[in-house]
Amino acid sequence: MTHSTTTVQTTPESQPSTPNWMGEAAAFAQSLTQTGILTAITQRVRFARARMGTYDLIDFVVVLVGYALSGEPTLQAFYERLVPFADEFMAFFGRQRLPSRSALSRFLAALDQASVENMRTLFQQDVQARTSFPDPGGIIDRCGQSWLVADVDGTRKVARQRALPQAESLPAARRRFDQVCAKGYQGRKRGEVVRTRTVVLQAHTHQFLGTFGGSGNGDYRGELLRAIQVLLDYGKQVGVPAQQIVIRLDGLYGNAAPLCDVLTSGLAVVARHKDYHLLDVAEMQAVLAAAPAATCTHPESQMTRTLFDCPAVRFPLRGLWYA
Repeated sequence: MTHSTTTVQTTPESQPSTPNWMGEAAAFAQSLTQTGILTAITQRVRFARARMGTYDLIDFVVVLVGYALSGEPTLQAFYERLVPFADEFMAFFGRQRLPSRSALSRFLAALDQASVENMRTLFQQDVQARTSFPDPGGIIDRCGQSWLVADVDGTRKVARQRALPQAESLPAARRRFDQVCAKGYQGRKRGEVVRTRTVVLQAHTHQFLGTFGGSGNGDYRGELLRAIQVLLDYGKQVGVPAQQIVIRLDGLYGNAAPLCDVLTSGLAVVARHKDYHLLDVAEMQAVLAAAPAATCTHPESQMTRTLFDCPAVRFPLRGLWYA
């Protein structure tokens, strides 16, 4: 048995490899072009500022889209992988020049909230108008009622600020995080400043219907109201009444005020309530003393949960009564 000869040839010139996410970027660009979203962004989202240079808003949107698709940890790492293939990447989206990192930084610093809202509205209208699934899905409860479940979750991202030199001969430190982050609840995470993001997820099709962010703890109640409006519009689009849409909330929204916002909108809600004194209501104690309506065991963790039906118990929330 003979051994084959292997020849290795090298050159001093650098030949960077094509990023593994370039194919996904090309496919995503084709989808945005065919659906008309790129044209809509160019025509409907305007952001004018002095010394805009040779770039337009769509150029920076393309860069941010590519950064999200790449999965690179930082913009610096993303640019290092992209620069050798900048012309090809921008050509996917019908653009010619890749904005530099400094141009992108100046653009993001000057971008106003109105342009961000216009962009968000455009993408939300596209999601609601597109029929990617034959039906929105749903679940059937024990009484045979159909429900559409949506998850509204506020997540926190903690940032760590590096130490900066301080001396009388140096100017005052200016941190970029000051524009997007603030002091807040860190949730047992290491860092100094926090940014909160609220995401609206359709639980059956796994569609992201909206996302809203804020510095620090954010305006979680205001973002919940915006998420409610998104779900009401989505229900109209897919033909699901508001009374059959359930919002699942975690403990961040577990007090009376946000729960009243959901209930007054006509939507149903499943949440972890923080007012445990409601368990002391006499009617609730009577229900808990009886046998549970159902018991379920998780097939993997073997955790057992008991369900108590309380259709006749009415809870006071901020002067209102809800069953």
